[in-house]
Amino acid sequence: MLQKENRLKKMKDFEILFKEGRYFNIDFLTLKVWKINPEKYPKRNYTKDDLKIAFTVGLKVSKSAVKRNRVRRKMREVVRLLIKDGKIKKGFMAVLVAKPEILEKDYTEIEKVINKILAQARLIE
Repeated sequence: MLQKENRLKKMKDFEILFKEGRYFNIDFLTLKVWKINPEKYPKRNYTKDDLKIAFTVGLKVSKSAVKRNRVRRKMREVVRLLIKDGKIKKGFMAVLVAKPEILEKDYTEIEKVINKILAQARLIE
């Protein structure tokens, strides 16, 4: 489970992220990233030390909530370990969006692709 301070939950934050962020796409994952700019949104109380991440696994991936939740748990665990090891840079908001092909992948394949997409977005130090 991600730490509370690392969870992206507020709808306004999602709106900002999708309006201003950049897309990265590899295999079965899409990453939307926004470098936090506290001056642009002073009322949101962002700081350069914030790191907010969300995970989206939609109905297109699977109609079964069990399968969607399993995929979400795998993605969350990969990112949690990266944050714990201090490998992900701070000062960003991100959403990882899964595509239907992710159902056939195991944990190690998901881990490789997440590392690859985070490196492409220059979020891994």
